[in-house]
Amino acid sequence: MVKDNLKFSTIIKTCNSEKTLCEVIEAIKDVTEIILVDFHSTDDTIEIAKEYKTKIIYADKNESSTALNNAINEAVSDWILVLEDDEIIPQKLIFELEHYIENPKKNKNALTLSKKTFYLNKEIKAAKIKEELCFFKKEAAIFSDNPNSNLKLISGKIHKLNKNFKTKNAYKLKYIKNDISKRINQIIEKNKLILKNNKSKKASVFIKPFFVFLYWYFIKKAFLNGKIGYIFAKEKAIEKFIFETMLFEKLRRDYDI
Repeated sequence: MVKDNLKFSTIIKTCNSEKTLCEVIEAIKDVTEIILVDFHSTDDTIEIAKEYKTKIIYADKNESSTALNNAINEAVSDWILVLEDDEIIPQKLIFELEHYIENPKKNKNALTLSKKTFYLNKEIKAAKIKEELCFFKKEAAIFSDNPNSNLKLISGKIHKLNKNFKTKNAYKLKYIKNDISKRINQIIEKNKLILKNNKSKKASVFIKPFFVFLYWYFIKKAFLNGKIGYIFAKEKAIEKFIFETMLFEKLRRDYDI
């Protein structure tokens, strides 16, 4: 059933998102049709989605762009908002989007939105505000066929909306291994000969995470966020450690180094 007050359609990409999904949906449920593109969640993500009577499209990681473009085609609204499973839209931004739909800029049928990074409910000043294309008229953009399935503008121009909405719980360790695994495969495909002859990876497992922590904590000034900044920088280092460990193990297994 289409709601009378439907303003736009929202596509949410999910994978084991039970901890954040309710809050994401609650923020937008009254003004939007919601379509979940789910990458085979094994927790209560689907049960939560069904409680909100959302549409659900199931997808494999290697078919993400196809599934996301199918979601665009199935949307009943002319305007589409794309969210990750931990992005919370504040009410003031919803008002801005509604206003833009009613008064769009000439020849500009897509918006970039500014995203702040929050960790444990506190904004991390050291993390840059991201400008991403994620709100567009239905025929204006598609998901490109690449590992990250980024949105690509195909008609009109992009308008930059100078309003922020927060990305909450932005760094979740449960996603890191999957993301890193994809990145490792890309790196190895691009640099097979270089990596095969690289004998210093064992040291990198320990050295690189240390410098990543120093970079985020001191250079990027995460220490200004106190204890939360320390935890944020530490998780950045942990992510790097996992990456270097997995890369080293794969090289040792594939190339016997």
